Amino acid sequence: MARLPVKTEEEHAKALAELSCPHLGCDGCEIYNERPLICRLFGTTAALTCPNGAHPEKMIEPEIEKRIHDFNAKTRQALV
Repeated sequence: MARLPVKTEEEHAKALAELSCPHLGCDGCEIYNERPLICRLFGTTAALTCPNGAHPEKMIEPEIEKRIHDFNAKTRQALV
């Protein structure tokens, strides 16, 4: 997390209001190689569907998704 670019509170608030990411730039994700687990899951689970309808051939199983969310909660992983 320390290596990620620092964004202002205003940038975070705007991104949340628009359901977008504060690290999404003109050329796509600015932190792709360091993106959090929640970003890596986006579009691959029923709870995190892509608004543009993109998805893998097989979605992640609901039980595995639940285990991932439980892990995030236990380890206090934060959305950036």
